[in-house]
Amino acid sequence: MEKPVKQAKSLTYFIVLDIVILVISILIPLMLVKANQTGSCLHHLEEDNGILWVVGRSFGFTTFIWFIISTLFGIKTKKLAKVLKSYKSARDLHCLNATIMIVVFLVHIGTLLGSEPWSDLIFDGEYNHIPYPLFLIKIWTGVLFGIIMVSVSGSAFYFRDLNKMKRFGFKKFIKLHYIMLSLSIILGIHIFLINTELLIIFWG
Repeated sequence: MEKPVKQAKSLTYFIVLDIVILVISILIPLMLVKANQTGSCLHHLEEDNGILWVVGRSFGFTTFIWFIISTLFGIKTKKLAKVLKSYKSARDLHCLNATIMIVVFLVHIGTLLGSEPWSDLIFDGEYNHIPYPLFLIKIWTGVLFGIIMVSVSGSAFYFRDLNKMKRFGFKKFIKLHYIMLSLSIILGIHIFLINTELLIIFWG
């Protein structure tokens, strides 16, 4: 009876830690991005959907934080299982982290699609905001890595079934994470091109 109680306490500790990190990972990027809106950038915030731009950009950083957390939990599942005294609990915790990451990523995408100026850029073709080649690279690096990130992280749900994991192979599952990490150069380009939004100050 003592062992299940310790497992429950350990899992609860990690869940509470997730909640604390989630709150921090939302609030700090939001404050920093909002404080970064300067110059002619401010006219976008006067629009009804201008605040979505701030939220969308900040949730991009939140997604990046949870991408790192989810990946680490996926790679370290065996070690985490030793701490939790349960492989199932370790997999459930990894799935929880993957879920958080996917949700904040969807918020990132959804708010940017509805924001000013990105709704104008994407739907109305107002490329005067930003040089068109940079705009395309920024969009497609984000889309491409987003698909890779969600696919690999989402596979954690499929492999919660231990039999499926055994058939596929734990080492192969880890390799998927390492392949994703090697492709994070795409994410690096996307993050670097966040600076292109500074060009909106001069073009917008």
